[in-house]
Amino acid sequence: MKSKSLALKLNFSTSILLILILIAGIYAIIMINKSQEYAQITGTNWLPSVKAISRMSDNFGNISRRHVLIIGDYATNKSTEQIGEDRNKLNEFIKDFNEKLESYKGLVANNEEKAILEELIQNWKENNESIQSDLKIAETKNSKEAYEQYINKTLLIFLKVNDSLIKLSKLNSLGAINSTKNGEYFTSLTNIVMISIIIFSVILSFIIIQIISKTTKSIKKSVSNLKEQSVTTHEIATNLKNDSQTLSNSVSEQAASVHETTAAINEITSMVNRTAENAKESTEVAKGASEKAEEGQVTMTKLVSAMETIQESNSQLQNIAVIINQINSKTAVINDIVSKTELLSLNASIESARAGEYGKGFAVVAEEVGNLAKISGKSANEIQELITSSQEQVNTILGLTKERVDEGKKVTAEAQESFLKISEDISNMSSVILQISDATREQEIGVRQIATAMTNIDRATQNSQAAVNTSSESAKILVKESDLLDKTTKDVEILITGVAK
Repeated sequence: MKSKSLALKLNFSTSILLILILIAGIYAIIMINKSQEYAQITGTNWLPSVKAISRMSDNFGNISRRHVLIIGDYATNKSTEQIGEDRNKLNEFIKDFNEKLESYKGLVANNEEKAILEELIQNWKENNESIQSDLKIAETKNSKEAYEQYINKTLLIFLKVNDSLIKLSKLNSLGAINSTKNGEYFTSLTNIVMISIIIFSVILSFIIIQIISKTTKSIKKSVSNLKEQSVTTHEIATNLKNDSQTLSNSVSEQAASVHETTAAINEITSMVNRTAENAKESTEVAKGASEKAEEGQVTMTKLVSAMETIQESNSQLQNIAVIINQINSKTAVINDIVSKTELLSLNASIESARAGEYGKGFAVVAEEVGNLAKISGKSANEIQELITSSQEQVNTILGLTKERVDEGKKVTAEAQESFLKISEDISNMSSVILQISDATREQEIGVRQIATAMTNIDRATQNSQAAVNTSSESAKILVKESDLLDKTTKDVEILITGVAK
């Protein structure tokens, strides 16, 4: 991973973060839908069934009490109007029970519940027949026989009906509990998975920050080295410019001396030949220096181009942020169901208290339903809090391409090498020109007669002057390019650190 570019590292790390966010979002949606499915089953099936059983139990208790009351009316010779009123109430209770029993058939969820319901229907049918039989006996003023039949037969059937209602109530309560537990399990599982993903994302983000920090430090170090090399290059270029100017002045003075001594060079032919050879060598050296200066200019052009490429290749990464959408509307449904369930549990507890001894068993069920409703409410609130805290943003920072900086360093090294060669060649040229000056002084005595050789010396001096002028122009251009390189280096440093030193 160390040999990979910064862009590749950032793209790879960002892709992993995006995949994690996508997986977390999809998983959260699936698990929440699953929890909502169990909550919906609880709200649309189990709890309505418990509510219906509760109402039937209340109604059945009224039927039992009203039946005993009517037998008592006959035994105490109550008025016909009172007995008729009580019998009408009994018939209303029976009719209401039949309606609730009929509507409950649509809430049956499985075969076990269906079997218990069929048992309840059969017991209820027997109960109605026994009630009518008791009332017929009571109508004959035989209250004792009616009471005995009630105790020995009808009451037993009442208990069977009540047992069937209790079985249905337990079955639906257990179903509601299991459905709630399933929803709670998926919620807990979702919490664990989401927390794990968040922890992994934080760790990965820390790793990304470390990678970017290390890469940025490396880039800063490279830019610092590049800046130092730029300063060195500028110093070399300035020295080269000054030396070229000095050399140009020296060559001009040499040309004047050659013109002054033209009339005196007539004595030593060997000295003339030596002067010609030195002049030729000086021309070649000057020409080589000119070529090296041109190479330095080309190298500096490459360096500027590389720095521009570095500047152009720098871009900012856009902030990537994905926020998990809130789903509070889903939890609102759960909260509404919980509120209604708690209210239903309270009402059921009140009714069971009214029922006295017969309502004690149902009071326990009502209390359990209330407890389950509170647990469901708490779970719904925890879900809502988790969803609210799941928002997260991911930010990235600036970077530069290491390869571009390496290229800049390489080109700078080439420029430095070229400048060293230029310096050596110019030094050689100075040495040769010094030899020419010495030879010229030796020729002042004996080479006055050789006008042709003096003409060659004059031509060589002119060539040297042209070469020196070319070197001087190249040195000036090199100084400008060095200044531009220094400015570009500062611009790159500002892009990386924000401050130019």
